Amino acid sequence: MTKKRISVWFLISAVLVTATLTFMLTVLYGGSLVGAEDAVATVTESAAEEETEEKQLSAAEINQKLVAKITELMAYYNKYYVGELDVDALIQGVAEGLVAYSGDKYGSYHTVEEYKALISDYGGEFAGIGVTVTYNTDYFAIEILSVMNNSPALSAGLQPDDLIIAVDGVDVAYLGYNEAVNCIRGEVGTAVTLTIARGEGYKERFDVSITRQTVEEQTVTYDEIISEDIIQPIGYVRISSFDDKTPAQFKEAMGEGLTNNVHGFIIDLRNNGGGTLNSVVSMLDMILPEGPIVRIQYKSGEETVYKSDAYGISSRVPIIILVNGNTASAAELFTSALRDYGRAIIVGETTYGKGTVQSIIRLSDGSGLRLSTALYAPPYSDNFEGVGITPDITVSLADEYKSVNLYKLDYENDAQLKAAVNLYK
Repeated sequence: MTKKRISVWFLISAVLVTATLTFMLTVLYGGSLVGAEDAVATVTESAAEEETEEKQLSAAEINQKLVAKITELMAYYNKYYVGELDVDALIQGVAEGLVAYSGDKYGSYHTVEEYKALISDYGGEFAGIGVTVTYNTDYFAIEILSVMNNSPALSAGLQPDDLIIAVDGVDVAYLGYNEAVNCIRGEVGTAVTLTIARGEGYKERFDVSITRQTVEEQTVTYDEIISEDIIQPIGYVRISSFDDKTPAQFKEAMGEGLTNNVHGFIIDLRNNGGGTLNSVVSMLDMILPEGPIVRIQYKSGEETVYKSDAYGISSRVPIIILVNGNTASAAELFTSALRDYGRAIIVGETTYGKGTVQSIIRLSDGSGLRLSTALYAPPYSDNFEGVGITPDITVSLADEYKSVNLYKLDYENDAQLKAAVNLYK
């Protein structure tokens, strides 16, 4: 990275001038959301009055104070600092700091590369090999949970439970999980060599070269649960997130269940962190009768109401929704909307409680800002920000299974899924 002396006004203008080129309304759930806690501060009466006064400042006055502070800091750095200033690092640091201290707990700044990856993720397509993975801490490797249909991984013969122990000859244990996953992704048409461990004790080892392609992420999976106590099967639909491809996958899954004359559906939203607003609205429109789906409440006091135009899936087909403490955002909206219409029984644990809409704004240099711009509420009930959704039937997993990935949790040990199935008996 080239380092050079930086002008105070270049830094200020680079940070404060943000020409918006694209503006996509989304319902997001960032990695920093889980376990986030609100800090509580005690202030004196005079400090509280000063804080209130600052909150009433106009945008121009706020900008003026920011410029003054940065100008003063940079004057000292330019005059006395013995090192070289890294322009790009300074700009990124100021941008990240501004967002971090804005009070927007869901807000974040994204570099050009991060912004591109974020938009790609919500498009439901990515360049890669087409696997769902997790980190296997026993072997310090990437464990394959599922292989997507029509994917390079499927063509290469990769299987669930395989371990990826090295990427292009470098051990995953050395790279770290996140970096190894990034290395597996890459440019369409390029190849990546994976070292696979398979079989009993993972003693079988071999290399496989896979050419990366554009892969449609499989956010919806469908299966059927057969029980001796129920004549008809139960349609089991797992939704991992809500992106642009999810509605079509959901429609296909529900259609398969209806074709097979299932007794009812279990929709598993556990560990679903949300996604785009458009996708969840489209999916609710497939299920709910004519009427409101979601209410978006803006800073100005205005409200936008999304509506369903007609009945979709017959109300005679029962639905049970599984949730837990990591069910958030769009997944909570989906759950609460069905509850408002009496279309589902909710089983599991109280959800996370995120009822805030984020907008993804592309800045003038190609970087991005994730900004909380509205609150959203279910069709008839209240916004659940900071509260979550309490299930109709509260069921927790046994302590020894709470840390097990749901993809690997056996039915006999899944108390929440078993409780949902029992409702159909």
